[in-house]
Amino acid sequence: MGLFERVHELISAQHLTVKQLERDCGLANATIRRWETQTPNIESVRKVASRLNVSIDYLVNGESLNTTDPISQQLSQTELNLVDMFRMLNKHDQENAFDFITMLYEKTTGVRKSIYTTYDTDRILSPSDTETA
Repeated sequence: MGLFERVHELISAQHLTVKQLERDCGLANATIRRWETQTPNIESVRKVASRLNVSIDYLVNGESLNTTDPISQQLSQTELNLVDMFRMLNKHDQENAFDFITMLYEKTTGVRKSIYTTYDTDRILSPSDTETA
């Protein structure tokens, strides 16, 4: 089952019409119908996933994050969608996205040090390393 079919299945299950979904998502008429033959843009997919209360990954691949995972249960649908979109990026674009989020984090919090060092052990310097650096 492809994206187009999954959307239609969800629309039926939620007692919606394609026209209602497009209106709710601010999409032009027949946008979703074109998904049967054309690749949709990610923003339209994000809006539809959010309105249907599913992840982008589910719409695109028929898969979603493991909902039994305690961390996934703590994430909002928007956060799950961000994770899904991030996973669709190539390595280079993931690094660019992370750099952008780091810049926003620093701008918002005023903290210059990224929390990236918490997760990237290759970039963590021990106290002795900082003395020589």
